[in-house]
Amino acid sequence: MEYFEELLKKPSLFQDESKLDMNYIPDRLPHRDKELSLLSQLFLTLITDPNSISRKILITGKTGIGKTVTIKYFGEILKKVSTERNVAIKYVHVNCRKERTSYKVLIKIIRVIKKNFPKRGYSPQDLLEILIDFLNQQDIHILIVLDELSYLINKGEDLIYSLTRINDDSVNFQERLSIIGIVRDLSCINNLDYSTVSTLQRNIIKFSNYSKKQIFDILKYRAHLSLKENVITDDLIKMIVDSTYLNGDIRNGLNILWKATKIAESRNLNFINTECVRLGSQETVPFSTLDILKYMSSHKLLFLFSIVKGLKNNYEPTISFLGILKRYRIICENLELNPRSNSQLWNYLQEFKRESIVIIEIISEKVKGRRALIQIPEINLLKLEDIIIKILQSKGLKV
Repeated sequence: MEYFEELLKKPSLFQDESKLDMNYIPDRLPHRDKELSLLSQLFLTLITDPNSISRKILITGKTGIGKTVTIKYFGEILKKVSTERNVAIKYVHVNCRKERTSYKVLIKIIRVIKKNFPKRGYSPQDLLEILIDFLNQQDIHILIVLDELSYLINKGEDLIYSLTRINDDSVNFQERLSIIGIVRDLSCINNLDYSTVSTLQRNIIKFSNYSKKQIFDILKYRAHLSLKENVITDDLIKMIVDSTYLNGDIRNGLNILWKATKIAESRNLNFINTECVRLGSQETVPFSTLDILKYMSSHKLLFLFSIVKGLKNNYEPTISFLGILKRYRIICENLELNPRSNSQLWNYLQEFKRESIVIIEIISEKVKGRRALIQIPEINLLKLEDIIIKILQSKGLKV
């Protein structure tokens, strides 16, 4: 009670802290007008001639450049316009990194239409048929957004094929379903069959990286929404821009802005200064990495934990794959868990590389063959270790 009472007496530098939350959708999106205009053109027929057409769109671009927030913003526009014109359109946004199977994706979609639908007792094919029946019975068109679509594709799921071919056997049918897929890299669709790739490639919207000027505009707009007047200067926002521009992830900039404000408050300052921004920029883990860690399996997390501990304890910039294996097996033994196979762990390592967590250097040795050296160059190890430990604890594993 005392801690809260003490904090409640202090004046806050925020006017609305939630406006810096990663899931907040602002009233306007600076520098994404072109993409919103194009999406509106592509989906206009859903409003003017309901159920006459099915749209399949692919959104691509780097992490943290506004793909998800833009699509969610567009979803809100579509729902509002369809309601005003008495057109029945449902919108559902599915994170495929979280819902990693066709079954889980379909359950989430169906529950947008029928909230109390049971979670168990059906096959994916059953669920697909149930979905179509619901849409027909209720005369609804649904726009399904499959965010982080690559996670579903890489699992070898055939849901994308089924959704894009849903009316192939029908005659005089009404189009009830449209899809927007969001991917970081278009190469992942090469794992799909030719006909599905052909369908998805017809409409691709590439989100370009933000320039420094655009990042400044976005952060200044969010600062205006979230902070009180005269709490931060343009020069300090430019300082945050410099840190954000390195990886282009706007979420990092918003996090630095939030942390700098919290640091200023903890020091009883009436405004943010250079030191607050500097400290706010230190020891941050990119949000793209946090997203990955959040949905990572226990053994994959333990393997990453082994890499972090090895690098920390050896005081060397790299650690060998064999060194990680030894450390991982000891951790599994202490937790009384059966370790994953070497080939599975090597696959984990390749996934870490694709997710930009590690760098792998293959050293060729004349007698002993090849050796893999691993490093984590851009993420603070202490911070990363702390986050992994907390996630493992939430899964019931104490390391």
